[in-house]
Amino acid sequence: MSRTGGRAVHEGRRAVGRRLAAKGIRTGLLVAAMLAAGGCGSAGVLVPPSGDPVWGASTGAGFPAPVTPQAFQRASEAGIGYVRFAVGQSRVQPTGPADWNDALWTQVIAQAAALGLRPLVQLGWPPAWNSSAPPGTPAEEVIFYPPRDEGAWRAFVARFVGQYPQVLHWEVWNEPDLLGAWRGTPQQYAYWLQVTAQAVRGANPRARVVLGGLALGGRRLDPDFLEDILGDPQYPAGPNFDVMNVHLYRPEEMAARMDAVRSTLARFGVGDRPIWVTETGYPSDPAEQAAKGFTDPRYQGPQGQAQWLRDHLPALRALGAATVFWFKLHDSDANPEARTYGLLDQAAQPKPAYDAYREVIRGTP
Repeated sequence: MSRTGGRAVHEGRRAVGRRLAAKGIRTGLLVAAMLAAGGCGSAGVLVPPSGDPVWGASTGAGFPAPVTPQAFQRASEAGIGYVRFAVGQSRVQPTGPADWNDALWTQVIAQAAALGLRPLVQLGWPPAWNSSAPPGTPAEEVIFYPPRDEGAWRAFVARFVGQYPQVLHWEVWNEPDLLGAWRGTPQQYAYWLQVTAQAVRGANPRARVVLGGLALGGRRLDPDFLEDILGDPQYPAGPNFDVMNVHLYRPEEMAARMDAVRSTLARFGVGDRPIWVTETGYPSDPAEQAAKGFTDPRYQGPQGQAQWLRDHLPALRALGAATVFWFKLHDSDANPEARTYGLLDQAAQPKPAYDAYREVIRGTP
């Protein structure tokens, strides 16, 4: 979508940016004060409705893996409530609308349910036959474009959601505010969010639609994405999602970004939406920590990862996150940029962060 609204809107957004910069000055102070106090207390913590879990774990690229059953077992033993994973149309219907490959997902969802884990399933990623990618797009990139055929997309979503009535949370794409992850415009995302929400709710009226987790950072970020989709004149996003969803990794930015999201939702009349943080995390490998510039002596090596978790997951709850997911459940070379962020190693054996997460979960009121 081309930017509209003229100079006044542009200047208004620049003012918002200046306010965010000012908030950033106090962000580190707020989180530091929480940590210095030895915790976050209960002030500002949201209690999810109807006994919904507070804690979850996200999976990464290469899911499911051979260790997925063991990893799910470990997650259940730790008291983790949600597991988040992606299901692309490209993996269910790779060759055409008559194709349907659901056995893998039936097995994964059954494994989760048997262990008391609630899936948060991400939908998106159309195959080449249903991608709007322009001619000449590399084959591995066509999945990042919006769908081409609305009827085929609606049919996929309705059938898949209807097949798993026990799954009550469906996320619509992932990090659509990153230009590499969503190769469409904000207006196109708003449109396909509406289409997807209608299909999800039609297939399961009990289901809740979760906005695609916003990165809120990165070199290829669209900083106006949330405002654009909420204010879209044709397809305003507000009625089409039940849960706001963000990704927060840097402590010095957490408070400012939570404040900005909350104020933006309120400005567009959807301030009642719970905010989930479906990705936050920190690596365990010293080399990966050094490569990312993580030099704080408190957070070095596997024990440092565990301490980071103990410090910052409760902090996110205190900042108003209703539910928080650790990224990721287990290590994997399939995510080279986040190889050792797992609670478990590549063999699904617990790392110190796993024990720390279990302690945090057990200490949650």
